[in-house]
Amino acid sequence: MYNSIFVLIFLFLVFPLGSNDLGKIRFSGTATDLETGNLLYKDFHEETWENGKHVSSIILYKDPEGKIFAKKKINFLKNRTLPEFQLEDYRDGYLEGGVLQNGNSVKLFVRRKLEDIIQEKVIEAGNLSALDGGFDYFVIDHWEELKSGKKINFHFLVPSERDKFLFSVEKTKEGEYKGKPAMYLRLKIASAILSMFVKPIDLVYDIGSKRIMEYRGTSNINDENGKSYKVKIVYGFR
Repeated sequence: MYNSIFVLIFLFLVFPLGSNDLGKIRFSGTATDLETGNLLYKDFHEETWENGKHVSSIILYKDPEGKIFAKKKINFLKNRTLPEFQLEDYRDGYLEGGVLQNGNSVKLFVRRKLEDIIQEKVIEAGNLSALDGGFDYFVIDHWEELKSGKKINFHFLVPSERDKFLFSVEKTKEGEYKGKPAMYLRLKIASAILSMFVKPIDLVYDIGSKRIMEYRGTSNINDENGKSYKVKIVYGFR
């Protein structure tokens, strides 16, 4: 039911490919099965920066054979924690996204399969909230609070459910990760009932760059049966 509840969190912070000319930064990441370690997919990102500001990203998803099977467009211009985005999976026509309305109102939409109609709903996000890849900027905006050990409650917007859910994020420890000083965070849904279905996500951030280095948990990408992958994503340094 909550297949896409963590849409993003992890989608624009991976291996640099060594290109940042003309305001473009390109990098990629690899997702493996959390239990077996088998390769599931790779995502290839292109960020556009203007005047030192990240304004948009395009992410292409490729299967182990290198075939593109999904694409995401994300725009941070209006609100970097509530970015506008659209994700489409070409395999079955799955479509989801969010469009910012007035203030912090967001129109969330989803289409389960190509033959289905698009379902949408406008919700009020609230002050402490995040959508898709905007979660990473939420972490950056609250970096010092998290680093001090503060637990932060916020609403995560979920297009697949056309709703928002209360989550918490907090530091579990600081330490080294592949020779880099790192901050370890855990993201959990607040509802005790929903926590039986939505498991915590563990993230590791580079303290120096504030870039994510590892992600463990539910992916925003589905398998051939329409269920979210459980993944480990290890990111390179930038």
